[in-house]
Amino acid sequence: MRAAVIDGYGGGDRLEVREIARPAPGAGQLLVRVRAAGVNPLDWKIRRGDLRIVMPQKFPWVPGYDAAGIVEEIGVEVDSFAPGDAVHAYVRNAGTCAEFAVVDADAAAMIPDGLPFEEAAAVPLAALTAWQALVDRGEMAAGERVMVNGGAGGVGHFAVQIATALGARVTAVAGARNQDFLRELGAGRTIDYESDDFTRDEETYDVVFDAAGTSDFRRCDLILGEGGIYVTTNVGPRVFFHSLRTGLASLIGTARRARWISTQPSGKDLAEIDALILRGSVRPHVDHVFSLDEIRQAHDASEAGGGRGKIVVRVQ
Repeated sequence: MRAAVIDGYGGGDRLEVREIARPAPGAGQLLVRVRAAGVNPLDWKIRRGDLRIVMPQKFPWVPGYDAAGIVEEIGVEVDSFAPGDAVHAYVRNAGTCAEFAVVDADAAAMIPDGLPFEEAAAVPLAALTAWQALVDRGEMAAGERVMVNGGAGGVGHFAVQIATALGARVTAVAGARNQDFLRELGAGRTIDYESDDFTRDEETYDVVFDAAGTSDFRRCDLILGEGGIYVTTNVGPRVFFHSLRTGLASLIGTARRARWISTQPSGKDLAEIDALILRGSVRPHVDHVFSLDEIRQAHDASEAGGGRGKIVVRVQ
């Protein structure tokens, strides 16, 4: 099968498309004929070696954590899907920028009727990150005030829509050119970070989700209400310290808390998101679609940042 492959850490020029062996599904797994794959910052951070300490890779390595396609084969102990089903999933071990990928059955969900493969591939990792950050880590409830920093990006544009669909009052942060886009996503209020410092906002929030990972708890603490929760996609020593300190403080009061999001594959959560897509409350926005042979350009575009929604690779 054809796949995008790297044989060592480095720049986008390390990516090449070549023939490799087709994988086989194990127990509880699906073999999916991939029609489209999402591109996430995780892909190029791993490719560059930024995460080699916490996520070391064996080479050759095939990037891609989002898959949308048709079930080709099922492994033993799979009774929830059948060959021919159209599914999408977040694949924890990567490998979706290839003609075939192995997917855990409990991480997959049926693609909503009428959703193109390119849009279905944009959903899993980014939307699951938004869902789990808001619902699980942020403990968001209807009627609460939520701020999303990076509201126009891959994760952020889902977070704005999910929070709005679940009844939150949403303020979204992005650059000047994306202010109208944020309002189209459902944000009741928007902030242009190029002209205003959102951490000095006069409002206070129940949940601040730093989807862009460009701020920190110390600064966002100023806009959190009593018992508010700050959630970030940026994991590091500072976040661990704030999480531990605020977690202990919350045991004896209503202190504001800091948490990070480590996204977990979940067919159940993905089905919840798909239900919102079917209702028309959430819609993936695809900024650009590249072919598999354009995988270098796809990584370059993601690495450059500043886009709206997701970048997707059409595999076949």
